[in-house]
Amino acid sequence: MSPNYLVVLSALLLAACAPADDGLALQADYLQRLNNAVEGDGGEDFQHEQLLRYRMPPRRERLIDIPEIRIGLLDLLIDVRRCPALQQQISLRNSSLGKQLQASSRLAYEGDLLRALETCSDALQRGADAELRTNLESLAEQKRRQLPAVFWNALNASSEVERYLRFADQALPTSPQEDDAALDALTQLAAIGEALPQRLPPPAAQLDPLFFALHSSDQGGQLITSLSSLTHTLDQASELLQSRLQRRPPCPQERPTPRGRILQNIFVKFYAGGLQPYLAQVHQRGQRWSESLRRLSAAPQAPPATRRYLLSLAGPEASLWEGFQQANERHVRAWQQILKSCGLAPGQAGWDGQAASSDQ
Repeated sequence: MSPNYLVVLSALLLAACAPADDGLALQADYLQRLNNAVEGDGGEDFQHEQLLRYRMPPRRERLIDIPEIRIGLLDLLIDVRRCPALQQQISLRNSSLGKQLQASSRLAYEGDLLRALETCSDALQRGADAELRTNLESLAEQKRRQLPAVFWNALNASSEVERYLRFADQALPTSPQEDDAALDALTQLAAIGEALPQRLPPPAAQLDPLFFALHSSDQGGQLITSLSSLTHTLDQASELLQSRLQRRPPCPQERPTPRGRILQNIFVKFYAGGLQPYLAQVHQRGQRWSESLRRLSAAPQAPPATRRYLLSLAGPEASLWEGFQQANERHVRAWQQILKSCGLAPGQAGWDGQAASSDQ
């Protein structure tokens, strides 16, 4: 067996093992059938290079430099013997393990430290402990002011969050599994960021599952790819319909014609019966996803690069989410116009909600 043959065979086997991208396949099939129905000149295929506009900024542009705050911590270890929880937190931070805390773990640690500081401060007597109590309150105040920066570093240095917000090679499947855990995690992280620094971040037992849920989900990146590809598909399809209506109306007498019936069949079978359910799934997930990202973008002390990126995905203007919604609305209007011009729109006399059995 020749080496060249082995190379070709290996490539074919790898291609066969790769999961099919049925989300993009559905869109391509719809565009092809619509193009044939309107006798168009084709259109531009979706290119994955179009996703590069949604590439995350470099991590160095998203991280915040947080000054280290140390106020006699060694002395505190001696003076706060009556506060074992605070002693434990300070010892943890000064240990070799504590000095290598991951960004997400540091967020939980700072919350635990502040809770211990406040509990200890409340327990100290005002007399002989006044100086120590003042030091503890000053340390707590400074630490609390840093919480938003610690939060953003937890997200921006997290491989889990980066993976969830990075576009994927494939679009969302046409029959995706439930992704409530990841969407809920994104919502909870946005709520945590919004509430800082007044409300402390939760402990690791509550934070770690949120990051794990994002890590376990493929659908964050797939959703970005779906929104981008669907925006392209819908805009291309709208151009086909509007161009045909302007160039050569399918029903010149504004009465049903064979060409009009073909278009109606495409609408019923391949838009309403095929693409539209997929659009609804993407919209349902995108609604929650985009709302959480907008809330995140408004959380205190968001790094400018991070905020711009989040708004490019889900902002109210010129964003991926907004573009998808506009393309969807435009496509609905394009179908309404061309079907109405033939008297074949829903509610008109020529409407037939049953698709013909033959493919177009």
